[in-house]
Amino acid sequence: MKVSFLGSGGPYVTKENSCPSILLNRNILMDCGSGSLKNFKLMGFTLGQLEKVMITHFHADHVCDLVALIWAMQMEDRKKALEVLGHIGVKEMTEGFLKLTNTPEEFIAYPLVYKPLKGTEDLGEVKVCKTDHKPTNLAYRVELDGRSVCYTGDTAFHEPLAKFAYKCDLIIHDAAFSDEQRDIALMTKHSTAGQAGRIAELAEAKKLALFHLFPFNRGRESEMVSQAAKEFSGEVFVAQDLQELEL
Repeated sequence: MKVSFLGSGGPYVTKENSCPSILLNRNILMDCGSGSLKNFKLMGFTLGQLEKVMITHFHADHVCDLVALIWAMQMEDRKKALEVLGHIGVKEMTEGFLKLTNTPEEFIAYPLVYKPLKGTEDLGEVKVCKTDHKPTNLAYRVELDGRSVCYTGDTAFHEPLAKFAYKCDLIIHDAAFSDEQRDIALMTKHSTAGQAGRIAELAEAKKLALFHLFPFNRGRESEMVSQAAKEFSGEVFVAQDLQELEL
């Protein structure tokens, strides 16, 4: 399985980082944050290959390029359906965005197929669970080509994620904050690097990607890797925009 980080940053775009977005095998997109469409193009991917967009939650930094993506597909004369997955309300959110941006009803000629989720689904290659976050956030476990990836989206420390991600080849875990920022992490329903490491260790995962670092924690990557490594015995790294790895 190929994992491509289109955006790995915090709640707004910086010079170095776009907002969260991850591409799996060139056809499954997890989140579609600001700046991710440009990075999709920079990395040489083709929109026609996309089959699914899976949204973790409805905060702006995870969905703001969704309309741009839908428009771009239409401008490239897409014909086949695009599946859009997310928590209950994903259809209303997407159609609301399209309406607010004055998208003519007849403009999008290809089918948008919505799959609203409760957070308990087993869809075969994709499994879903809720995390500890407001608004409701869905973690996704994707199993392809004999490999498995769990992407948490946004979450406070949530021990059930360890069972959900058990034996995953890669956990991409919210690590917005460092361990000494634990109080603000709890208040904002995010995780620290050490908490991400703890989940990865309980899950007996092979690799841990620290993800969604807030801008004021960029430049502290080695420190945050060390904090996670105190809890996790596997490989730890901080995800970066335009980074790819093969599992």
